[in-house]
Amino acid sequence: MSLSVNTTLHKWWVLAAVACGTFMATLDSSIVNIALPTLSSEFSAELFQIKWVVIIYLLVITCLLLPFGRLSDQLGRKRTFQTGYVIFILGSALCSVSVSLKMLVIFRALQAVGASLLMVNGPATITATFPGNERGGALGTLAMVVSAGLISGPSIGGFLITQAGWRSIFWVNIPIGLLGAFLVIRYVPKDLILREKSPFDWVGAFLQMVLLISFIILFDPPRISISGGELQEIPRWLIVCVIAVFAFLFFRVESDAKAPVFDLSLLKERSFWSSNLASFLNFVAFSSVTVLMPFFLEEVMGFPPHQAGLFMTSVPVTNLIVAPISGRLSDRISATGLSLSGALMGALGLFAMAGVVGPGLTHGLGAHWIILFLAMMGAGIGLFQSPNNNAIMGAVPLQKLGVASAFLATVRNLGLVIGTGLSTAILTWRRGITGDFVSSLHLSHLVAGFVALGAMFACLGKKNSGGRRRILEEKRELGPIGEL
Repeated sequence: MSLSVNTTLHKWWVLAAVACGTFMATLDSSIVNIALPTLSSEFSAELFQIKWVVIIYLLVITCLLLPFGRLSDQLGRKRTFQTGYVIFILGSALCSVSVSLKMLVIFRALQAVGASLLMVNGPATITATFPGNERGGALGTLAMVVSAGLISGPSIGGFLITQAGWRSIFWVNIPIGLLGAFLVIRYVPKDLILREKSPFDWVGAFLQMVLLISFIILFDPPRISISGGELQEIPRWLIVCVIAVFAFLFFRVESDAKAPVFDLSLLKERSFWSSNLASFLNFVAFSSVTVLMPFFLEEVMGFPPHQAGLFMTSVPVTNLIVAPISGRLSDRISATGLSLSGALMGALGLFAMAGVVGPGLTHGLGAHWIILFLAMMGAGIGLFQSPNNNAIMGAVPLQKLGVASAFLATVRNLGLVIGTGLSTAILTWRRGITGDFVSSLHLSHLVAGFVALGAMFACLGKKNSGGRRRILEEKRELGPIGEL
């Protein structure tokens, strides 16, 4: 039976299929955060070593999203989703049986391959499925799922670690993955949009991977040993030179490619690049909370993992309330004011944690202050992300939704991985000088607060993209985009 996916019933099942994969992929960006102290003890590893369990996951996803976005335009989104679920479930199962830190890092990388396939076309599928007057609400729901996955990881992980040990944080993916795979097979339509027949841009894919990795390590340079000598940090000036060379080569190759990994013409749309810049800065700032708060709650406040996780739920609870409302409002009023207000609220929350406003995060801090600080972050994220994503996807023509969606997810994960490296590097550096965790945590949150202010100013670059949205709606009205 042939049906349009824009029917009331099926479009929500499509959203559910996308949400399952998105939640699972983003959940595993953060669920190990609450387990880092436990894993550090389990594998006798320091913070600079154990953080790679988080960083490798985000790094692999970030490098693969754009190439997978282009592949999905050529092979079809349904096939992309199905493959992603299989790899992610397999990677999760292997992570749960790891017996060393090296093994866990390797299997996290495999898990990240599946996660990138799941994340790559979420916003594109939603944008193509829902009509314009409902798209903001649907993207708001998806943004809520992303944020809920990123920040509810500590609460879910804390409970699982307390009840069943750290391996259980990977078991939880298996039933969610099986449910999502069923929904994809049953409800996500086959692609009827003409797929591109151009050869895959392997050179562009390689160049963007090197470029992204170089940009990431610029904020937290690794230490290497030459000929067995003393460990030396890679000079930042050398990394900057590598970035400059590969950026030049990447833009040169993509300008000439028939089917580039990234369509450079998208950067001509002001709302697209300014909103992505705001998203990048917002998630850099957000990482300071997701990575460092579990250490504060467990090591400074002395809470067990499940109790620390309960405090962290203050973020998803406020996000669950704010994100859908913000998304629906973005269908009716300018996204600029909404996302700007969200970035400002996030900055205020970080400054409050740093002690610039209010008591800051200190030993013996009252529970109500912790909840208030985290709730401010949740509300700020929910207020920012939905209208910001709506502005990005609303500025893109229908035939470029796949690559735009992949770029949006790339920017988000790039912000998370750079924020993770930056916040831990600042804390480690400051703690090495003072020996005090709390003052080092304050400095990390203070820097993150200024980054959030940068996201607020980036929001000012948005412009009204209603004309482009109307074009998108006219294209969508030409006929159904899928068949069940």
